[in-house]
Amino acid sequence: MKLGASVSLRQTQKLVMTQDLRQSIELLSLSTLELSDKIQNELLENPLLDEVGVDEKSKMPELFSIDEVKRLEKLNHEKSTDVNWQDSYSLEGPRSYDSEASDRNQKYIESSTRGETLEEHLLNQLRLIKLTKLEFEIGEVLISMIDEKGFITDDFSQVSKEMGYPEPKLRRVLQVINELDPIGIGARDMQETLLIQGRILFPDNIVLHKLIGEFLSDLEKVDYKKIAKNLKITEEEILNLARLIKKLEPYPATTYQGRKIDYVVADVVVKEVGNEFNIFINDEWLPKLTIQEEYKELLNHKLPPKEKEYFQTKYSSAQWLIRSIQQRRQTLQRVVSCIIDFQVDFFRGGIGFIKPLTLKEVAEKLSLHESTISRITTNKYIQTTWGIFELKWFFSSGVKSAEGGKESSKKIHEIIRNLVKEEDENNPLSDQDIVELMEKKGIEIARRTVAKYRKVLRILPSNERKRMSSLKG
Repeated sequence: MKLGASVSLRQTQKLVMTQDLRQSIELLSLSTLELSDKIQNELLENPLLDEVGVDEKSKMPELFSIDEVKRLEKLNHEKSTDVNWQDSYSLEGPRSYDSEASDRNQKYIESSTRGETLEEHLLNQLRLIKLTKLEFEIGEVLISMIDEKGFITDDFSQVSKEMGYPEPKLRRVLQVINELDPIGIGARDMQETLLIQGRILFPDNIVLHKLIGEFLSDLEKVDYKKIAKNLKITEEEILNLARLIKKLEPYPATTYQGRKIDYVVADVVVKEVGNEFNIFINDEWLPKLTIQEEYKELLNHKLPPKEKEYFQTKYSSAQWLIRSIQQRRQTLQRVVSCIIDFQVDFFRGGIGFIKPLTLKEVAEKLSLHESTISRITTNKYIQTTWGIFELKWFFSSGVKSAEGGKESSKKIHEIIRNLVKEEDENNPLSDQDIVELMEKKGIEIARRTVAKYRKVLRILPSNERKRMSSLKG
């Protein structure tokens, strides 16, 4: 075979990801708040874009903090009132929605200052204490070493060598930091931080200090006999001391709430209006874009090549942005409508009626790609009669039922949560007990699956729940 270089023509097809196409895909995954920021940036960067009705007072939708969302979800899950759900859905939504939609909520967001970090909080306290310049510098270094739980786990002898200061001096400064707010910050581990808190909050309770310092592992094992024998106290006194320890914070950094509150906006609202439930895309407060007429006319005039190319590029970009925003809205509308069709029992009766659903099922019904469904449901929230949920919450795997169908893992989570909530604290349900109770409800589930879901729900094993109940006062 003769080898050699040659020149040949070949015709192929391939997808080229243009900047405009990339922008269109990017818009799908943006939340309403993020889309608002994107539009504002484009208004600044593209001179051809203009805002319609810029003189009108913008109205912000209702805002919910992340903590408030979780609280409302918990309350709404327990609602048992019946809802009259109609078979028809109006995609247009109500003609007027929430005329009192608040400007002040937006002002709260804009005026709220950046939250003080834990490091800044500690340094501000340290400045109020009479320290030498060297001690303050050591304090700055030690505070920077505190991890997310509030501990300093680095080897102090190594730190002493690296800083070039004697270890006793470092420990004296650390002792000052330990007594700052939150108390016990900068300890080596959980046992040490509990001991520091115990000595500061209960200075005269020597037995408590000894219990934390020497017998904490025995307390975790509920070995009261060993503790009582060594400390020469009764088991009832040990229970009282254990209740005091429960009031302490094992991870001091987690108690600091100096961060700025994050907010979510319900991107979609499902609400009853008259005799039907409407799907309302909550974007009425977003800037409405148009292309300035004077710049459009410039394109019809003779311009220098560079200027003409610039205006044509910006004109094309503006057109594509306006089209992409509208396409995003239509896609979101279609996907939410499809989710309602699949999950209509949930919208009628609540979380107990949620069904298994996959991205593929929605994609096939709407003739869209799974990645499109994934993007359009990312970072978006829906407000329903039963609470505020992330759109991705409606997608879950299934577990076989006795009738041969499938039950949503979300429904299984709720059943497990309720079973544990209603159990006898002195005789908590084991994973096998939960499996048997599930079978009575017509749901086949393996014990290891119950254990997995229990971990997801952050529910302790039965033996640890029993131990915790013995410590309750």
